[in-house]
Amino acid sequence: MTPDREHLRPAVTAPSDGGMSPGVRPADPTTRHSRLAALRERWAETRGSMTILTTGVLVVILMVIAVGTAITGVQLERNGLQHAADSAALAASQAVDPARIYDLGDGPAIHARSAREAAAEHLRSYPHDTTSTEDIHLQGVTVDADGTVHVTLGARTNPPLVGWFTRGTGTSIPLTVTGDARAR
Repeated sequence: MTPDREHLRPAVTAPSDGGMSPGVRPADPTTRHSRLAALRERWAETRGSMTILTTGVLVVILMVIAVGTAITGVQLERNGLQHAADSAALAASQAVDPARIYDLGDGPAIHARSAREAAAEHLRSYPHDTTSTEDIHLQGVTVDADGTVHVTLGARTNPPLVGWFTRGTGTSIPLTVTGDARAR
């Protein structure tokens, strides 16, 4: 056995010399030094792999943050569009047709045409405080028999951090929301 591998050989000592059990050797300073040297050699061989691993993990973490930010941005834009649909539905539900209000018929006092006009007018004056949502339009207005008005809005949004890409390629995310209100 070579001298640099001497520390790998199990040592057996007799119990009569100090009460040591088999397989246990007294600490030898040269053996510890050779073990440290072996560890240093191994560490030197793997030094660059930690940089690659750290870079890979950092890239994955940044991608997760970017995707989370984009999803949150789209959800916030959808919430803003939902507020606009709810307020347009409320404005449409208050567009009571005076000729039908005193009519003894069973239908609602709101006509679909007047509800659509009121919703479109409200949508034109609604303060959309967004820069990433575009093409906000009225998709439909329906009036139920009980006077409930359903307003459906559509729009396209460009998520944060990738808006430059979605604008450039024309692949913005479509949003559709429905707001409901009832005239009482």
